[in-house]
Amino acid sequence: MQRKLTVVLALSSLITAGAAGTSLAAEAELPVYGVTSSGLDQEQAQKLQRALGLKDVARSESGEVAFADEQRHLRVPTVDKGRGREDEDGNETTQSALDLEALKRIQVVPTDVAVKRVQEALRSAGVLPDNATPTARHTTFELSDANGRTGLTQNLDTSVSYTFQLGGIPLEGEGANIRVAFDAQGVTALSHASRTYEKKDSVKVNDLAYGLKLCQEYLGAEVKPDVSYVYEAPALGEKVDRVEPSFRCTGRTDDGGAPQAITLPAVVGAEIPAPQPPQTPRPEQQFKTQAAGTQVGSEGTGNCSGLPNTPANIGSFNTEASNHGITRDFSWLDHNAWESDFKDPVFPGGDDTDWADDVDLTYWQGHGSGTGFYFTGCSDHNDTKLANTEARWGNNDVEWMSLFTCLILETNTGGQTWGQRWGQAFRGLHQINSFTTISRNSANHGGKYGHYMWRSPFLWWNKPMKVRDAWAQASIDTQPPDVEWATMGVYLGAGGYGNFDDYFWGKGSVGPDYASTGMFWRIRGGS
Repeated sequence: MQRKLTVVLALSSLITAGAAGTSLAAEAELPVYGVTSSGLDQEQAQKLQRALGLKDVARSESGEVAFADEQRHLRVPTVDKGRGREDEDGNETTQSALDLEALKRIQVVPTDVAVKRVQEALRSAGVLPDNATPTARHTTFELSDANGRTGLTQNLDTSVSYTFQLGGIPLEGEGANIRVAFDAQGVTALSHASRTYEKKDSVKVNDLAYGLKLCQEYLGAEVKPDVSYVYEAPALGEKVDRVEPSFRCTGRTDDGGAPQAITLPAVVGAEIPAPQPPQTPRPEQQFKTQAAGTQVGSEGTGNCSGLPNTPANIGSFNTEASNHGITRDFSWLDHNAWESDFKDPVFPGGDDTDWADDVDLTYWQGHGSGTGFYFTGCSDHNDTKLANTEARWGNNDVEWMSLFTCLILETNTGGQTWGQRWGQAFRGLHQINSFTTISRNSANHGGKYGHYMWRSPFLWWNKPMKVRDAWAQASIDTQPPDVEWATMGVYLGAGGYGNFDDYFWGKGSVGPDYASTGMFWRIRGGS
């Protein structure tokens, strides 16, 4: 595994540089901020609970405060339709159908009203940071067909998320995360993880022209990079007493793809993370662990594609699986992560029936676009991009394809909608979990995702979440507000059946495999 980048916030106006190259002077100075407090104490947590009208909240040892209503959080109204046919492994299934009339009756809180409520609640509890700015949006449910025609769009809830700055420079990370979601009855979810800061001193930083070159080196020649200064706030569980300015690297490829955004040191003389040794090469005679029961697999591209946190993130997913007794069938990184593992055998070289489609859930991390995901710089076995047109998932085993990458489910790209692009991939697959926007390269999204899916019940707040809810919550925890998570699946217009309510096997009900009839559902929301 590799070293985490502990980078953090700063100031100055939002200065950025693109591929054309703009910069400050060769060197400049930016502030360093000291941490004056971290998280909420028990009294603050109780004040916040009362201010939001909640029966209870969960507070971690590090001061993170969370709440999610098991019945109402991200709820889609469905009707239990009883037992379905067994899946390919003999597991019992339960069918559910969309309650269209109940869905259409959902009333959501207006965004301005939601912002006012949250601002007042946080202020009254004394837990609204001075550097926090609210933004509000709705979580949305959609139905669409394979021709791109939208059949229904319905808002499910209203969420208020906060962005943070230090002296005009964005502060991002798991330690800068406040979000409150409402339905018509009240608060359905809460996340509060923040620190307070004061300016301590300043450090010399490399200019944006240097940062642009550094980003280019990491992200690869095929990416047209952009760079900006950022302060990164680590999770509250990571004890830090100061934060220094860093570079935020983003970009685009010529075909519309995007790397996950990464963070690199900006301070003059800072050590740049060195690539870690790759995995031992895959043997010519491919092998896998053969085991009964539910299984997962994981793959990702890390240093070879300029994503320094991928090994740690894939490792966190694998650890959660192991901790909950779930067999990891395979886990490939860097040059051992192959496009052929995700491609259907109907296409030359495709071998997903031995890998990504031979487990119940596959977790992937790397660069992506609305039309596929990339192995560029890492492997070309037997291609460097898994195109959406080459995906045929679920005709062997996989129920949930979880793609921690960019733009997979963006609304439109190349003249096609999300349903047109990815609908043909559903050959028994239940869900694709991914993003509509560019995501941030995280070191523990996978671990949080696994934790929320597989955790053992303990009181009200530790019950396993539905697969799509676990994906959303892991993304809320690890991504800033401009990142939009999404889940899509098959919708059967006759009867309204779909895999809206799937839990992971053994954690709750799971729907049967459905053959696509050309209609699809999508849920998307802000982090």
